[in-house]
Amino acid sequence: MSLEGGGFVQKIIGAILIILASGGIGVTKGLELQKYLRELELLKQLFWMLKREIQYTKAPFSEAFSHIGRRMEGAQGEWLLYLAKQIEELWTESIDRCLIKSQLKNKDKEELKAIGKQMGYLDEQMQLGTIDLYLEQLSFVIQKTREELVMKKRLCNCLGVMGGIFLVIILI
Repeated sequence: MSLEGGGFVQKIIGAILIILASGGIGVTKGLELQKYLRELELLKQLFWMLKREIQYTKAPFSEAFSHIGRRMEGAQGEWLLYLAKQIEELWTESIDRCLIKSQLKNKDKEELKAIGKQMGYLDEQMQLGTIDLYLEQLSFVIQKTREELVMKKRLCNCLGVMGGIFLVIILI
C-alpha cells in the first residue's frame, strides 16, 4: 500500500510541477510582451531625441547619434554609439548586430532599416519629415501594443496553466 501511495504522491507532485512549469512559460511570454512595449517606447524616445538634435544643433548624423547614444541605455544606446562611428555604410548592419538582443520584431527592424536608407540622402527638412512620419507610426504601434498587452498577458498566463493541466490529464 505504501508503494501505491508513493506512486500517487509522485503523480501529484509531477502534475503540480508540470502545471507550474507551463504556467511559468505563460508568465514569461507575458513579460516578453511587456519588454517589447518598453523597447518601442525607448525607440520613440530615441527618435524624438534625434529630431531635436537635428533641429536645434544642426548636427550631422554621426554626431547626433553619438550624443544620443551616450544618453540611452541598453541595446538602443549600444546601437547608436556603434552607428555614430560607421554611419554611412553600416546602418542596416548595426541594426542586425546590435538589436539582435532586443524584443523588437523583424517588422520593426525592417522599418528602421528603411529609414536609414532614406536619411542619408535627404536635406534637414526631409529628414525631420521622415522622423515625424516614423514617430507617428511608432505611436500607433505603441498604442495598439499597450491596448493588447493586458489581454495578451492574461491569455498567455491562462494558456500556460491550461496547457499544463492538459498535459497532466494526458499523462495520468
